[in-house]
Amino acid sequence: MIKFLRSKFFAHIIGKRCQVCSRVLEGVHYGIMLCSDCADQLVPRTGGYCAMCARVYALDDESTHLCLDCRLKPVLWDGIAFHSVYQGLLRDMIIRYKFNADLGLGNVLGSLLYEAASNHHYEYLDWIIPVPLHDIRLQSRGFNQSLELSRILGKKTKLPVLKDVLVKVRHTPPQSSMGKKSRLKSLKGVFQVRTDIVKNSRIILVDDIMTTGSTLKECSKVLLEAGVAEIRVAILSRAV
Repeated sequence: MIKFLRSKFFAHIIGKRCQVCSRVLEGVHYGIMLCSDCADQLVPRTGGYCAMCARVYALDDESTHLCLDCRLKPVLWDGIAFHSVYQGLLRDMIIRYKFNADLGLGNVLGSLLYEAASNHHYEYLDWIIPVPLHDIRLQSRGFNQSLELSRILGKKTKLPVLKDVLVKVRHTPPQSSMGKKSRLKSLKGVFQVRTDIVKNSRIILVDDIMTTGSTLKECSKVLLEAGVAEIRVAILSRAV
């Protein structure tokens, strides 16, 4: 928590420098404090991925059609927006933000998420709901990265963020250490919806990274059971 607060303080006093590499800025890119070199490495992917699970195809300019897996077994949400694949500078930024509490990157990452979502015209939806952390993980990390990204997205889209509606009621091991089957098994019954405010609503479900989709699947399942009418997913990055 102390690291989180210290990073948040320095994020406010850096001044007009690139929020990624700290280089003195000559201009602004994507509407945020970003130098040209970093901006060139953070170009959003506009094609060549599955329109439902964001699985990337070999060619960047390939159409956003459904992959074979999503045709055979459709996902529980109605569409997905993502910035780009989990590699290079974006991967480094997410790691710095998520595990080193480099809060100066929050506005950059949130703005990149907004750029991805704005291409899908999500403004007609009702709520933004972040993927929750269990209290144990939240206390350890000091913040929920999905909630912070949701807040930035909410400011830019003018959509309200529902913080404590979708909750994680049981602590689970880090998903990155598990295979797909183990992830699905470990996440069974760990999410709950604690209010009926979402009934018949259309929501954006926000997370930072999608790997197998297990977390988003379980969150979507309980949201649909609670009466949500439409789910659109917004993620920063898709693991390859």
